[in-house]
Amino acid sequence: MPGPILFDAVIFDLDGTLVATGGFWVAAARTGARRAFEELGLARELPEAQAWLSMVGFPLEVGFRRVFPDLSPAQRAHVMKRCVEEEEKAVRGGQAAFMPGARDALVELRRRGLKLGIASNCAMGYLKRMQEELGLSELVDAARCLDSPRVHTKSDMVRDLLELFETRSAVMVGDRSPDAEAAHANGLPHVHLAQGLAEAGETIEFEAQLFDLAELVPLLERRGAWIEDALMRARVLDASKSKLCATTLGVTGRLLAGKSIFARDVAKLLRARRIPCAVVALEDYLLGAPAGELSPLEHVQATFDLDGLIETVIQPHRRGEPVVTRAGEVLPGDGLLILQGLFLTHPRLRGVLERVLSLELDEAVALRRLAAREGDPEILIRARRTSLPVQRAFDEAFPPSQRADLVLPAENPLGL
Repeated sequence: MPGPILFDAVIFDLDGTLVATGGFWVAAARTGARRAFEELGLARELPEAQAWLSMVGFPLEVGFRRVFPDLSPAQRAHVMKRCVEEEEKAVRGGQAAFMPGARDALVELRRRGLKLGIASNCAMGYLKRMQEELGLSELVDAARCLDSPRVHTKSDMVRDLLELFETRSAVMVGDRSPDAEAAHANGLPHVHLAQGLAEAGETIEFEAQLFDLAELVPLLERRGAWIEDALMRARVLDASKSKLCATTLGVTGRLLAGKSIFARDVAKLLRARRIPCAVVALEDYLLGAPAGELSPLEHVQATFDLDGLIETVIQPHRRGEPVVTRAGEVLPGDGLLILQGLFLTHPRLRGVLERVLSLELDEAVALRRLAAREGDPEILIRARRTSLPVQRAFDEAFPPSQRADLVLPAENPLGL
């Protein structure tokens, strides 16, 4: 049986990822360039195929500037215009085709209920032609390109799609370095398609690599298997994955470790097995920022209403009583109460939580994710000066390796 896909959305690059651009672009570009050279009175050799393919995935003006650095801006613009004209003819003539496995992957992901987007460094005219010729409009929820409103870069496209889809639980799939940069600028994992159009030696950071898009759906299912394995290792679920071994679970870790989405996904998995559960956020019990110099223990006690949380939610639930969360969710006494937030290895909380799972994340990755989510330099400055030092001191006083039932590396949301 296929496993669940816990991500909400997948954003794809277009050329070299969904579309087999190499099948028409090189021949069309050569024809267009030949026409332009004759019109401009230029006697020169046509670039090799790899030079034309090197343009794909970047803004077209950038690619033409790299391949034709000796031409004047007006000459380059004329060559590009003729190449685009020939490309349009090729696409309208039915030469555009999906990459292997691409259409099947889109159909299956859409069937599973995921939101699908396209982010491409192309012009709107090209994007619309591809949508029409390949029927992408019926398979993809939204597409963005360099001509889209509020867009200057591929990172902007991805950010806009995430806002539209109202989620941060997403994956970016692409074949070139701008795709990886756009993914990481938005705090998303990048899945690199190795059979795409990346040049030899091109540096591309990725969290997973595929050689065919037929591998994408099984890859996305890995997160569910990763979380289920963690629940069994932490003795929250039994080996059959159908019975609880505990009724309270804390999901903790440092800033931007992915606690809230991890807790949400735990609940998704359990509900699919008809196991009742509810997620409570420690932040819902925030009192305010404490003043003055405090120890890690004092800081947590001054920041959160621990008494209210423990006395009205955790302890009644541990006694087998149904509870109502601050979000209005009713949890029966035999279900799993999932508390997510910072500082859950605090003695008062650890003493009432049967299991605690801690997500481990390097501070540099946390800051990159924070920059992607907030985009405000002041927030990064405050994190460096206040939040991270407090969390560091807290972990030194109450080490997750000693106080949590399981410490789980969380740099890769794909669970690899």
